[in-house]
Order: sequence, then C-alpha cells, then structure tokens
Amino acid sequence: MDQWVPATDFIAADVVRWTEGIYDRRRRGKALRIGERLVAAEVIERGKDGWVKLLVRACTITKDEYAGRPIILLKAGEILKRGEKTILRGKPQRLLWDDETARAAVVQGNSRGSRYIKRNED
Repeated sequence: MDQWVPATDFIAADVVRWTEGIYDRRRRGKALRIGERLVAAEVIERGKDGWVKLLVRACTITKDEYAGRPIILLKAGEILKRGEKTILRGKPQRLLWDDETARAAVVQGNSRGSRYIKRNED
C-alpha cells in the first residue's frame, strides 16, 4: 500500500508529489491561472544551485478553473526540471520507502553508494 508522508526535504531516488498551478500566458498584464495539477515524480538529482531534475510518474488535474483553455498533462516518463522552492511551495509529500532504514543510511552518508556514480572527494 502506498503511504505518503509530508516532506520538507527529499533526496535522489525519492518519489515526491506536489500540486502546482497552471498558468496561461497573456499578451499584457498578469498571467491567468487556469488550473492546478498534482504531479508525482521520482527525484533523479538535486543540483547545488536549487534545481531538481525529476522523472514524471503520474500527473492529474485537480482544479480546472477556466473553461476554454486546455490543460496539458505531463506524460509519464517525461523528464522535467523544477526549482526546489517551487516543489516546497506545493505542499510536497514523499512516498515511504519499503526500507526506511536504508533511506536514513543514505541521508546520513553511511552508505558506500554505487561504484558507477562519480563522487566529489573533498
């Protein structure tokens, strides 16, 4: 059974979901909010510059506020880039791992990791 918990922080390999507003561009003035979607994605990597690279797993429309404008869903398997602050603004939730102790070891850095991933030795 999938169990989601509120997330304040996330690491690579976490699956997170959040809501984000959908806006339509206008020629002049403020952008028009046309809806809201719930995005579930796997974190591929987090950059030190505040950007997060994600792999979309699911996307659903939660609010359709403006008739006449089509809301485009994100496709499963699509790779996207979002700012960390953007995700944290959307009330993020994290999918619990089957083995949370393994996740805790990765967070603390006790894991050796993969020999195929380059690491910066400081």
